[in-house]
Amino acid sequence: MEQLSIVIGLLVAHLLGDFYFQPTHWVESRNTKHLQSTALYLHALLHGVLALVALLAMSAITVLTTKESGMVDINFTALLMVAGGVLISHFVIDAVKSYAGTTTLAFAIDQAAHIGVIVILWAILTAQVEILFKQILLISHQHLAILLAYLIILKPTSIFIKQLLSPWSKELDEHAKPKTTSTLVQLPIQNTLAMAGQRIGYLERLLILTFVLINQFAAIGFLLAAKSIFRFGDLTKSEDKKLTEYVLLGTLTSVVITLAVGLTVRWFIGKL
Repeated sequence: MEQLSIVIGLLVAHLLGDFYFQPTHWVESRNTKHLQSTALYLHALLHGVLALVALLAMSAITVLTTKESGMVDINFTALLMVAGGVLISHFVIDAVKSYAGTTTLAFAIDQAAHIGVIVILWAILTAQVEILFKQILLISHQHLAILLAYLIILKPTSIFIKQLLSPWSKELDEHAKPKTTSTLVQLPIQNTLAMAGQRIGYLERLLILTFVLINQFAAIGFLLAAKSIFRFGDLTKSEDKKLTEYVLLGTLTSVVITLAVGLTVRWFIGKL
């Protein structure tokens, strides 16, 4: 448990440094000035200090709560090396990210890289490298089947639903076209709303698949009921019934595909 408290402490330090103690102008400075930004160096130093504080705190707690009679030695050199590893790795990763832009994918890769480095440094510090490697090798076909299911319900399902609803989409687009010359002004807004709808579909299918895999079908009903309540006003106020058909068909198709994928994965795992 003491070993787990160390990695948890390092993750808490990472979250504090990246999301709570980092001013907005630091982020803007990094993304514009890159390696010439003083904020990049200050941010990396902040993470190194927070990591060292977390390591010292967790080590002190271990010493105070140990049931053994003697004092437990704290290897300050090892703690400094781990904190230095956090500092250097954070600097390198954030420097690379500053050139990648502010996309969601870049953010996800950035955070995954930081967490991965923290776990590796923790494994080295606590001599858990071999155990960590063995845990990675324990990945089985069940895990791969679940990963495949999540991949299927995201982009492939989104493309399928888009193609299925294309007749309704074309009619709705034609109906919604403004009669004035302000079409070009409204197109970016329409594209943004379409992307927001796609993200909502992603989240909806992720939740439904997760509920299926953990056998919580009642939660799926609650999710669909909540969505229906939020969309009720739009559907009842719409003068064009095609919008209602479009929304219902899209939702039902999304739910049916996700349920089918989830139940198939559960059946596959149960058969093995």
